[in-house]
Amino acid sequence: MKRVFLAFALWLGLCGAAFAMQDTEPSEAQGQNSTGVKILSDGFYKMSAEEYGKAKVSCDASHYYIGCDKIYSPRISQFIKECDFGNGKYSTCEKLLETLNTKCFEKNGRENFEACDLAGEILIKTSRIPLGLERLVRGCEVGQIINSCFLCALTYLHYSFDIDEVIKYATMTRDLAHDKEHFNKIIKKLQDCKADKECNPAKLEFQ
Repeated sequence: MKRVFLAFALWLGLCGAAFAMQDTEPSEAQGQNSTGVKILSDGFYKMSAEEYGKAKVSCDASHYYIGCDKIYSPRISQFIKECDFGNGKYSTCEKLLETLNTKCFEKNGRENFEACDLAGEILIKTSRIPLGLERLVRGCEVGQIINSCFLCALTYLHYSFDIDEVIKYATMTRDLAHDKEHFNKIIKKLQDCKADKECNPAKLEFQ
C-alpha cells in the first residue's frame, strides 16, 4: 500500500494538470441529479473545466478537503472528510461507499459517473482493488471521467504490472486531456518498456 500511495503522490501534479485542461467541461447535458441522495453540489454544472480540476485536486490532496465542498453536496463532502479516504471513521467510509455504489450503477449520468469515480478511488486506497477498478473502469470507459482513466492506469501499473492495461488507460487519459503532449511522452516510455524484456514497469519514473 505504501508504494501505491507514494506513486499517487508523485503523479498527483500530473493529474491536476490534466484536470485543469480537460477538453470536456461538466455540463447539465451530461446528466441531471437522479433520485435518492444528492451527490454533486448545486454549483457543479456551472464550474469550468479549470475550476473543476483545481477543486478535484484540492479535494484529493488536502486533509482539509477544501475542494470537496465545491464538487460534492454538503452531505457527501462531510462523509469524505470523516472517512478521510480510508484513514478516518470506518463506519462513515462504509456509509459513503454504500451511497456511491448505488448511485454509480443506477443509470448513465454525470452524477452517477462521478459517484463511480469517488467510490473507485476510496476502494483502491482501502486495498479493495477489484471492486475499485470495476467502478473506475465504468467512470472512465462509459463516463469519460479523466480521473477514473488516470487512476485505472496508475492502479494497473502498481498492482498488476499489466503494461498493456496501463498503456490503454494512459491513452484514454491523454485523449480526454487538452495537454496531450505530456501524456504522449508517458505513453512512449511505457511502450518502450513493453518492447524491452529487461524493463520492469514498476520501476518507471515519470516527470
